[in-house]
Amino acid sequence: MEGMVMGMLKKLLVCLIVFSCWSLIGKSGYADDSLSFRTMTWNIWHGGREDGEKIGPQRVVEVIRQSKADIVAMQETYGSGEWISEQLGFHFHPRGTNVSIHSRYPVLEDISVFEKFKCVGALLELPEGRKLAFYSIWLPYNKEIWIEGTRDFNDLDSIKSACDASREDLQKMWSLIQERLSDAKYADIPIVIAGDFNSMSHLDYIKPFRNQFDGVAIDWPTSHILSDVGFRDAWREIHPEVNRKEDRTWTPRFPKQQQDRIDFIYYRGSRLEVRDAVVIDEHTQKFPSDHAALVTEFSWCKPTSSQSLRLVSYNIKHGLGNDGRIDLERTAALLNNLHADFIGLQEVDNKVRRSGMIDQAQTLGKSLGMNSAFGSFMDYQGGKYGLGVLSKYPILAANEIKLPTGNEPRVALACKVQLPDDREIMVINLHFDWVKDDSFRFQQAKALAKYLDNLTLPYVLMGDFNDQPQSRTLDLLSKGTLSAVKPSQDRFTFSSTRPTIEIDFIFAAPRKAWQFRFSRVLNGKLTSDHRPILAVLELKP
Repeated sequence: MEGMVMGMLKKLLVCLIVFSCWSLIGKSGYADDSLSFRTMTWNIWHGGREDGEKIGPQRVVEVIRQSKADIVAMQETYGSGEWISEQLGFHFHPRGTNVSIHSRYPVLEDISVFEKFKCVGALLELPEGRKLAFYSIWLPYNKEIWIEGTRDFNDLDSIKSACDASREDLQKMWSLIQERLSDAKYADIPIVIAGDFNSMSHLDYIKPFRNQFDGVAIDWPTSHILSDVGFRDAWREIHPEVNRKEDRTWTPRFPKQQQDRIDFIYYRGSRLEVRDAVVIDEHTQKFPSDHAALVTEFSWCKPTSSQSLRLVSYNIKHGLGNDGRIDLERTAALLNNLHADFIGLQEVDNKVRRSGMIDQAQTLGKSLGMNSAFGSFMDYQGGKYGLGVLSKYPILAANEIKLPTGNEPRVALACKVQLPDDREIMVINLHFDWVKDDSFRFQQAKALAKYLDNLTLPYVLMGDFNDQPQSRTLDLLSKGTLSAVKPSQDRFTFSSTRPTIEIDFIFAAPRKAWQFRFSRVLNGKLTSDHRPILAVLELKP
């Protein structure tokens, strides 16, 4: 009896864990929660029947239903698809025996290309007449490199060549998709390409995280095909720091094999923003597949003439990670995954001995293809210590705003930037005094508020405020601004390993000039002691 009770408790605990993971989706800090949908990609493994002709597909249905996915890109459908869609009440759009699409929304048109075993496409009609081009794909591989002992790490070219087939097929697929959607009627329709790629990503096997990948860095070619033409990797955008254990979709059933991220959801289109992404690999009885399911929630942004801007604020601690290593490449890799227009960096070194005598703001800017500016707090170890701004657009002027000295000297960095429509805005980055007594901090805030009051251009204000909501510092600087409000259940920005306080913020003013789209705090447990914050705002015409 005791064993039975313990077994039931264990199942209940697993269920609660799975539910908590799924329930995180949809709670991001968005202005409009009504225009969202969830996509899943999942290779269900021989029709989901590995654990039984009936019980396996039933578990597949349960996983999909509990995930609340609206659209599923399925691989290895193999005769189970029609029954699965019937149970879900979905539209079933198959092609061949392998790939299929299951959609809560009607299928308007078949837009399939390439071989029927590997690619199926559908033009879907979402609520309010919105249209989405959605593809489910399966890519082959040349040889086995996941079973123990099949990778020769002294011959990386041989390992890399195992994914040549996936690269070649995806290149052909994408060319045909472009041709299929070349008519003007498809011009503004977002595209989602999801599936089992049987290849890893060039965003994962990188030098800063090679210790997670048997000490090697590999520039996998398959993932470049879509990334290089403007598609975004939805998972990596929400999880910008590589974590092999948490990222992996292959394989929950064979833990001794190489654990890798080989299932992807890519998207392209200005109307889509990623809200969240989770990997699902648990079921209360037994997970029915050798692949984990990847679920991504998107927000559909209504057409607007406003200028959309992606803003990031990040205290990088001069590139010093929580492992005690200074690694600016790791910082750059995380920031690269966020696709920001503007980045406010705090705790930045400029030719300081401890960080290798390099200009960190300039180095990060070059790595990300962005313009850079640096503001100095003080001289330090042969160089200068302060903060920086990175901008996708031209920086017309950069000025240090002197602030009252606290425990250390402080400045704010104000950059005048020219947007693509030729309008100009100010991007202001700050890092206030850190001690518990807010006397110095509030004096710095008052000096900055005086500067802001005299601005005639719209501005964004971001940084490490070292103070919390409802403090007099935040009350002063947020007055009359549009606040990039974070999701209530995940708003803490410090520390990155055990977040307990919210001290990093993004604001925009004047309030009437801006529209809030969304904001969220992202994880980076290794890269710095702060978590980066991302906000998307629109500057009205």
